[in-house]
Amino acid sequence: MMIKKIFLAIIILISLTNSVNASTTSNYAEPVQTISKTYTEGFYKFDNKNDVDIGVTLITNTPTKIMILDENMNVQFISLIPYNTKFYLRNIAPKKIIAIIGDGEVALSFDKI
Repeated sequence: MMIKKIFLAIIILISLTNSVNASTTSNYAEPVQTISKTYTEGFYKFDNKNDVDIGVTLITNTPTKIMILDENMNVQFISLIPYNTKFYLRNIAPKKIIAIIGDGEVALSFDKI
């Protein structure tokens, strides 16, 4: 009987430590000013008040991806960024999270719609 209690306690501890709500991790991302500059790996929540178009250019020749996430950390877009070629993410709404994944440096430019 004691072994069953210990086993149950271990199962409960494992399940509690592994259950992380993704929306709580997005609350730690402080809004960043919507400034056109070079960004590196990380999660960015910009403080734009209106929809914007974002120009994306990979400056370094290092495999890097970009993701667009909503407030609940659901992936809405993911793409490998082509080296030294500018492309646009259109109509990015406020409160979206931009994730840059990889060791590359990415130039982001913000254009109001």
